Amino acid sequence: MTQLRTMANTTDMFLLGRTLKPHGLKGDVGVKLDVDDARSYESLDMVWVQRQGTLVPYSLTMVSVRPKMTVFHFEGIDDVEGATAMSGHELLLPSSALPALDGLRFYYHEVVGFDLVDLERGSLGKIETVLELPSNPLFKSVKDGVEGLFPMTDAVLRKVDRTARTITLELPEGLYDLYFGSSET
Repeated sequence: MTQLRTMANTTDMFLLGRTLKPHGLKGDVGVKLDVDDARSYESLDMVWVQRQGTLVPYSLTMVSVRPKMTVFHFEGIDDVEGATAMSGHELLLPSSALPALDGLRFYYHEVVGFDLVDLERGSLGKIETVLELPSNPLFKSVKDGVEGLFPMTDAVLRKVDRTARTITLELPEGLYDLYFGSSET
């Protein structure tokens, strides 16, 4: 098994997916990739595996994208027992491996910590996370100790400024007031 070096934190890493269970008898492991297009990762030759709180790099000798899952073969894992030991772990890659996005497109992990702003009312606080709901992902932000949930739809998203670390929305009437109250007297 090739282990080039270990890393203790995931600061500059993104979650690629998770190992599932052995696939066959020769050490292959089923993998669930948390990506839009798994085929983009067919040429992957290395992945970081979160094991007991430490990131360990593993070389891949095979990546096979199939309709319901992807199958990896980790170098040095050649039997069911080894594949079983690889099951149930997070798979990560350096954020630098992601293609750059521009305009209104962004990676969810990229915008955590950005300021969220409404065109009319101003600050909506800092983005704490993005909630990945099937029909409508939401920004979760906190302003003055108050949590707000705001849609990430094309109808409200107006600007992503990576330099200033801000995302500007044009909220529907009443949504700001729902969380932060009316500023009118």
